[in-house]
Amino acid sequence: MFSFAIVLFSSLILPAACQFSGGDDDAESTGFHPDPLTAGTFALLCIFAVCYSVLIIWTFVALVTSRGHRAPYAFLLPALVFFAWSNATYIALIILVNIPAIVFSDDLPPLLVPALTFVNYLFNDWGLVLIFLAVIAVIWNRESALRAATEGKSGGHHPALIAVHATLAALVFILGTAAEGYNMETNVRYYLRDDDERRFLTRRQLARRIITYQQLFYAFSSFAILMGVDVIVSATLLWRAWKNAAISDKVTNIMLYVVAPLYGLLSLVIMIFTIVFSPSGLPRSAGRAAFESASLANVLLATGLLLAVATTLLVLALRKRNWTPGGAAPPMQQQPYWAPQPQQYTYAAPPPGTQSGYVHGHFPHGPPMAFAPGPGPAVDPTLAPQAPPAARNSYAYASGPSTPQGPSPYAPPRPGSYYSHASSHAPASPPLASAVPGGYTPPASAYGGAASPGGYSPPSSSQGPSTPAAACGEDGTASRVTR
Repeated sequence: MFSFAIVLFSSLILPAACQFSGGDDDAESTGFHPDPLTAGTFALLCIFAVCYSVLIIWTFVALVTSRGHRAPYAFLLPALVFFAWSNATYIALIILVNIPAIVFSDDLPPLLVPALTFVNYLFNDWGLVLIFLAVIAVIWNRESALRAATEGKSGGHHPALIAVHATLAALVFILGTAAEGYNMETNVRYYLRDDDERRFLTRRQLARRIITYQQLFYAFSSFAILMGVDVIVSATLLWRAWKNAAISDKVTNIMLYVVAPLYGLLSLVIMIFTIVFSPSGLPRSAGRAAFESASLANVLLATGLLLAVATTLLVLALRKRNWTPGGAAPPMQQQPYWAPQPQQYTYAAPPPGTQSGYVHGHFPHGPPMAFAPGPGPAVDPTLAPQAPPAARNSYAYASGPSTPQGPSPYAPPRPGSYYSHASSHAPASPPLASAVPGGYTPPASAYGGAASPGGYSPPSSSQGPSTPAAACGEDGTASRVTR
């Protein structure tokens, strides 16, 4: 990481240092003098370098803090590092090939430019595989969350989709590595042919190797385009599964409406510029300006879309509740507890000698008149004088005051209840509290021209001897080794 920072910093300050020229006024300038289109590409690369630096730091923070869904950011972090390194090598290439005073055969090692091109392409291809795996890791996380939210009734990982994801990632990695390694080996055999006669390549052999490299590159680009189709199909199937379960998931919605379209556009850009820089694309008579314009467009579109996809994935990590189905904040873990039982009240029996069924108390007009059936002897109400109307609804009991509407809520139990507290006038007991409040919430799951970063285009013919183009004749049987 420290060496990468040095390379990036050197790439940014080297153009300013190269503006100083030495010698008299007629001497050839030794400074960095790109044409307008190359200068525009260089400015974009410098802006992208700053963006990559910010995203790398942001991804590292997200990887540390995103407990339960770290897998996407574990793939995204090395992807951004590879893209940033590819971007830095492209800056170095632009600087080297736009200093007029440099004579490649005398001032630079013969394999310096081919080596920088090799690193540029290789890291770009690896970064493309890793950012695809980061997107698939988010989809995998939401499939697991759906399965947990529906208690296994929906969601899960389809074996066919798993096979498609793994196959595409493996093929893109293998074909990209093989293509760049084969290209580098061709450059080594061409530029170091004087050291070993067995490395010498005839014109026919060189043309054959160039065609083989192009076929590997086209196969790589084809599967890279299919990765975009895979992302769109997987995001759509995941969104339909959440919809069928009648659950809203914010991450899935963002994957369908933002990430999938961006990744689809990236695949479209790869396909377009693969055709543009192929023999069937721009003709040789188009000129240098046409190739540099196409290179600038490739850098702007491809790298911009890659940065947009990475930024969207990082925005998802800002809030943890984004990863909870329904968008609600995940509740804190609670332990079950036993609710306390309500206090029981038991009223004392009437004093001995008191007849059951009568309300206790003394009235000024003789024996009490209230009569109710119950155990024990009863008094004939016709033998007792009538009490005043106000006394018929009054209760003189120590547990509560009299009420004109009826018995006090704490009146003694009715005779038919056998002195139980469960009288029809007794207050109802409060319901028992739930042992585990709240419903089930699933836990969060562990979860461009020459050497264009993020693009797939061959270098323009003006960018130095990065390939053995000099070995090809004017008959057009062989083209540049690099893209």
